Amino acid sequence: MNEQKPQSVKTIGLIVAIISGFITFSNGMGTIAFTLIGLGSEQSQPIESSEFNLLEFLFENYIAMCLIMVLIGIIYFIGGLKIRKYKLWANRLVTYISLLLIILMWTLMIAMSTMTFEQQGMEIFSVGAIITAIIWSTPLGLLIWFLNRAKIKKHFA
Repeated sequence: MNEQKPQSVKTIGLIVAIISGFITFSNGMGTIAFTLIGLGSEQSQPIESSEFNLLEFLFENYIAMCLIMVLIGIIYFIGGLKIRKYKLWANRLVTYISLLLIILMWTLMIAMSTMTFEQQGMEIFSVGAIITAIIWSTPLGLLIWFLNRAKIKKHFA
């Protein structure tokens, strides 16, 4: 008896492909806009500071960050398409990239929250950063959970 594969996996693959399209498009447009505006062309004199500032580092390397996100989006797109064909490697790829995106998101939001919390009158932005991380990481966490359920994972080869 041949068990029918769940249609929900194909739907999830399509959703992952659509999300990856947003990641690729938005970061590609960010790179183009940043370059056209000319923000990346002016190099400021490095300020001697004893502490590392993550957001300042990312802004200084914005184009590289966007291009890395475009690459992640393309790989995520491939994973989403291959999930629709029940490929186990695609399941793992999408799981790991989703986990990477959650880690990146929480790292950035905690850094932003920490920086804004220290400034007078910016406490609401600190809370907003954490709420944003929760809102965006919940679907990714559910995706990881869904793809790795034994009932679903057994259909992947």
